[in-house]
Amino acid sequence: MSGSRNRNAGHGWERDSARGFRECSYPFVVTTRSESKSRDDKGIDLMNKDEYKNGLFEFSVQCKCTQKNPDYHSLIEELPKDFGIPIVFHRKTLKTKTRFRVVGEYATLRVEDFYNLLRKINGVTD
Repeated sequence: MSGSRNRNAGHGWERDSARGFRECSYPFVVTTRSESKSRDDKGIDLMNKDEYKNGLFEFSVQCKCTQKNPDYHSLIEELPKDFGIPIVFHRKTLKTKTRFRVVGEYATLRVEDFYNLLRKINGVTD
């Protein structure tokens, strides 16, 4: 039972994350489960639908829905760099008696990539 619950929670977090990007002006973001088994097999959970037409999504996102903190370093290092800036999205949960509740949602990336995003947002060129 818990395996099914965990799987459903993870898939729900992927869908919620894709929706979050769409709400932030990334209209083509979908889960890789719906679009590309190959990309999903690489540990990437989000991408642009019809990339040949809409372009490559600029982030390489892996979504984790867990009670414990994932090993962010290993996850980021394992994500392929040629699909965008590697980011781990973590939905932290806590079990209370019979239910799990969300206690926080986080995006983790390398500081260097964070600074590059700030430069891009602010139009800073090297």
